Amino acid sequence: MRYANLIPASHIARSADARLTADARRAVITAKAAIVAATESAKRFDRTEALVRRDGTFDRSAIMRAAIRTAQARMEVTGDAWGVCMSYALKGTWAAAKASRPYRAH
Repeated sequence: MRYANLIPASHIARSADARLTADARRAVITAKAAIVAATESAKRFDRTEALVRRDGTFDRSAIMRAAIRTAQARMEVTGDAWGVCMSYALKGTWAAAKASRPYRAH
């Protein structure tokens, strides 16, 4: 049975949920900005030290060094806990590494 058919179309929200508070919206915007900033920081690190080896494999130690450097910078700016900063930094660094990885057909 499909429950979606039981809800009238007029009751389905087509825009952002109006119940979101300003704090929740700010938290989402901050989280997105943190991931973008971590990705950009990792890309800058990638210019000086490769996150991907020539054979296309990830250099995990370089990725971890870039993430630590990014997390330290974020922690100085935001004052967030180390785990939070490291989480955003790792997401951004891995995104940068995957983006810089050359395409390899199998």
